Amino acid sequence: MVLRFNSCPHCNARIMFRVSLEDIDTSKYPAPVYILHDDDSCGKISTFFLDSLLRVSYKEVEKKPGAIKTIKTIK
Repeated sequence: MVLRFNSCPHCNARIMFRVSLEDIDTSKYPAPVYILHDDDSCGKISTFFLDSLLRVSYKEVEKKPGAIKTIKTIK
């Protein structure tokens, strides 16, 4: 599992999450994954799109179709 740092598109707070190839659909890139900002002040789900090296290429505020897993952020 790879540790990733980014910012929440809802509240702009810094977030961390762990992702692996098993968490994404490797038949298409950028592959969507749902990220739940597990924090009392936010608690919203957004869609992050990852490339083949599991780097975030872009993110969406909305929950877009196609992800196979929801990952909680690390506190």
